[in-house]
Amino acid sequence: MSTAIRYLRMFLHSPDGAKNLIGYLSQYGDILRVSFSDDYVNNAARPTLSLSYLGASEATTRAILSAPRDIRLARSDGKWPAYFQNLLPEGHNRDRLAAQRGCSPDDEFELLAAAGHDLMGAIEVEPVPSAEGIPDTVRHWHAALGLDVLEPGFVEFPVEDASALPGVITKFSAVREGRRYVVKRHGAAGSYILKLPTTRHPDLVANEFMGFQLCKSVGLNCANASVISRDDAELPENVPFENILAVERFDRGPGGRRIHMEEFAQVLGYEPKHKYGKGLQKDFSDMLRIIDQLSTRPAQDVQEFVNRFVTFILMGNADAHLKNWALRYPDGIHPELAPLYDPVCITAFFDGASEQDYGLNRAIDKTVRALTWDELDTMLEKAKVVRRSRILQLAKAVVAKAKADWPELLKGAPENMRRAITERLAGGVTLAAMPACARVNADL
Repeated sequence: MSTAIRYLRMFLHSPDGAKNLIGYLSQYGDILRVSFSDDYVNNAARPTLSLSYLGASEATTRAILSAPRDIRLARSDGKWPAYFQNLLPEGHNRDRLAAQRGCSPDDEFELLAAAGHDLMGAIEVEPVPSAEGIPDTVRHWHAALGLDVLEPGFVEFPVEDASALPGVITKFSAVREGRRYVVKRHGAAGSYILKLPTTRHPDLVANEFMGFQLCKSVGLNCANASVISRDDAELPENVPFENILAVERFDRGPGGRRIHMEEFAQVLGYEPKHKYGKGLQKDFSDMLRIIDQLSTRPAQDVQEFVNRFVTFILMGNADAHLKNWALRYPDGIHPELAPLYDPVCITAFFDGASEQDYGLNRAIDKTVRALTWDELDTMLEKAKVVRRSRILQLAKAVVAKAKADWPELLKGAPENMRRAITERLAGGVTLAAMPACARVNADL
């Protein structure tokens, strides 16, 4: 094994725009390690990187952040701990990033280093200047384990216009210059995500944009999205599609200021391959409990979460996994539920597909189609949420409003989407068969 160690500085931007060093990321052979700085560990008012690093007390948190052996900090299989794995793209986006870096799609250290200037949230990583040598916090950990670290290894700086946007659908990070969306942004962090259709689903942009319209119509807090022409975007490659979905990033503020966020897969410590979690009831209750206990606006966010969940069932979004729910940290420390994103009617794609296609989404849809209000109440109870009857009353009002308003909106939807959702509103899902008395509160 080489005795060289490669490492990156890890920064977390604060709401005022300051770039704060919080630690280092290192690689030694197949060992990938997160080492937090002493200043970060000992700061009781530290900015939040992830709730997965938060203990039940300040002493427990410090123990987690400085632990010599903890899967949240170190792995020996060539992969990052789960939080950092979830910063990396999947599928074609991962292959493109690897090609930009000239590395393997499995080289997670190089992938993170390549996209270090444009990651999700307020985190940024870059190489340590060679003159600084190996940081003591990195060297001491390796030495304590008997690892013979003799010299630092070279790491290239991030690729100028590379980014890491989690997810499988082809997407690009862009800035807006006048009316144009520019992907080659000279190293600036992107403020928009440009999402493309696929050859298999050329109506994907229309589907997702209609999903945003449906969600907004029932009062949900959504990311801002619009459909643009490919002529309005300067992409790094030619695409055979006329329309692109431009989604304004809620982890960016005025002037490109970074606002920290994390997906619930990161909060719960799940790797991307486990993004569908451990089952609807457990995941639903775990997320609700975290929101209820830690959000700066618990009542509002719990209600939004439940309303969003019910809406996804009505619209056939059977792909609302743990990477499609997120927390945002406007003050850098305390979380709130992030705006809604990725509202795709997956069930519209079931038509004409074999039973083997979308197998997991079909299984999820079968479960949520049959979900009753009593079962939803039980899940709220398991999360120890109070005011359950009021929460469910307002969620039923969302159903009523959807049944009243969506048919008109759906006239502009792709035909397969209109057909799939219309069937659900007509009683295709159990929650849509709501008691008539709940309709009196339908005006949100």
